[in-house]
Amino acid sequence: MKIYLASPLFTEYEKIHVSDYAAHLRNLGHEVYVPMEHQIEDAWSMPNHVWATMVFNEDVEQIRKCDKVVCLYYGLYSDSGTAWECGFAYGINKPVQLVDLSGRECSLMVVQGAVNAFEFANKEQT
Repeated sequence: MKIYLASPLFTEYEKIHVSDYAAHLRNLGHEVYVPMEHQIEDAWSMPNHVWATMVFNEDVEQIRKCDKVVCLYYGLYSDSGTAWECGFAYGINKPVQLVDLSGRECSLMVVQGAVNAFEFANKEQT
């Protein structure tokens, strides 16, 4: 199965979780696309708007190609880019699986758009 792994990628905590979860999914035999693992060649030499367009187009293409989106979710704190990826996937009828890493209150929009949700410790459900 091709999986797009959506997650905030700004803190060390988030980067560790996305790396751990990507490894878990790969160990189960899935092909996993993690945006932070893909760099735009010569990105530092581009104007920001050119780089941003390239990243956006690549991520949209990968969501379109995947079988489902797995979203690492941190409760009411959620990265707007991650929320957008999940909403876009839902809008094009890709199943979204929510992995709650917060154990706290969640956004009804994110939860209702997911086909299922579970806590990070319960990895075998993937």
